[in-house]
Amino acid sequence: MTDQDKQSVTTVFDQVAGRYDNPSMRFFPFCADRLIHHLRPAPDAKILDVATGTGAVALAAAQVLGPNGRVQAIDLAENMLNMAMANIQRAGLSNVDFHVMDAESLEFKSRYFDSVTCSFGIFFLPDMLAGLTSWRQVLKPGGRVMFTTFSANAFHPLAELFRQRLETFGITIPTENWMRLTTEQECQELLESVGFTKTQVIKEQLGYHLNQPEDWWEIIYSSGFRGYLEKLDAEQLGRFRVEHLAEIQSLMTNKGIWLDVETLFSTGVRHN
Repeated sequence: MTDQDKQSVTTVFDQVAGRYDNPSMRFFPFCADRLIHHLRPAPDAKILDVATGTGAVALAAAQVLGPNGRVQAIDLAENMLNMAMANIQRAGLSNVDFHVMDAESLEFKSRYFDSVTCSFGIFFLPDMLAGLTSWRQVLKPGGRVMFTTFSANAFHPLAELFRQRLETFGITIPTENWMRLTTEQECQELLESVGFTKTQVIKEQLGYHLNQPEDWWEIIYSSGFRGYLEKLDAEQLGRFRVEHLAEIQSLMTNKGIWLDVETLFSTGVRHN
């Protein structure tokens, strides 16, 4: 990925911010709760949440912290941060601060945070190594990083049908953009290459059944997938929707349409 890709991603997420918290995408709060469960922060912890989006992890963290704990949440998409602020205020919380900031070039002082979290955001960085190095720099010795990524099974076969249908419209999704850090080995090697110790990767299934094909459309139109749909004109988009949802309909069972959200929780400790 390039810096131009980073700007494109920011634009897409600014565009979808208002739709991001829809029920079809409830894997975000599911994942946030599990991440904080695994992290187990101390009540007075200082936590940095990178690529906070609409604040799912920031909210989950803020709820378990005591009066002396605080979350700093960053994102490049200002519309996402506005949604996150509203979510935090709605929850009656006041221990989260929000900043427009590049995850590859943090503006916090070194050795400040007890934990750095990033839920489904690290794979959007053009240089994941540089990003993770920056995160390590702001961690205290003994501090922990934890990020989540999707396994290679996540969203399949729905996502594969989406990719194949896009190709019939002349749009190719670069392999490196489609899924990154999809294996335990990749995640562990990245952590260790930056100098993290006590690395561990936990795999969990956070999936659920969608009630109808339109729920899948809500996911792709309200997430990073939206950027590829923007390449279609109005006539093409209408045709794509009809054809793709017919494919998704074929996956319907008496329980609904299974949405696989197999997730990797990767963690490491800054030793010194």
